Amino acid sequence: MLQRYLIILVLLPMAAMADDAMLAEQAVLALPDSLRTGATVVRFVDGRQIVLKRGNNGIFCRADDPERPGIDIWCYHESHDAYARRWFELAAGGMAGDEVNEQIVQEIEAEKLAWPPLAVNYNLRGPSIDTALPLTVIYMPYATGDSIGITEERHFDRPWLMYPGTAFAHVMIPGQ
Repeated sequence: MLQRYLIILVLLPMAAMADDAMLAEQAVLALPDSLRTGATVVRFVDGRQIVLKRGNNGIFCRADDPERPGIDIWCYHESHDAYARRWFELAAGGMAGDEVNEQIVQEIEAEKLAWPPLAVNYNLRGPSIDTALPLTVIYMPYATGDSIGITEERHFDRPWLMYPGTAFAHVMIPGQ
């Protein structure tokens, strides 16, 4: 009995490491090839950021949450790390996605949350890794459709501007 218990204690951490390695390998798939090798990969557990793989190019990828259905990978420049940490902290506190976004807008505008003048995020979302679609997001604070020549109407087959006129304004560029 004790021997079986000791084997389980040894194998469980090894299985978790294998899962973390697979998640880290999968997380960088949202990035262009040239950014993959140097990316840092993190997970958020109960609002806390846990590093799965340290990188050196200033890009962070949030690994998929295997507890949730489908694939949802999010990669971003280090200038967005404070935002990512805050987003998952608020979500872990029970806020829904739209509520989190509204709170983030308020915190950016009140200068409580650091926000870069321009940043790019790479996402990969879908029912499975094989069917997930890429989405590139370009944050352009206070942009409007008129100021950059883009529609503010939501589209899933061409670029559009979300949260126009706010500090959280961003262009959504769906992939194929």
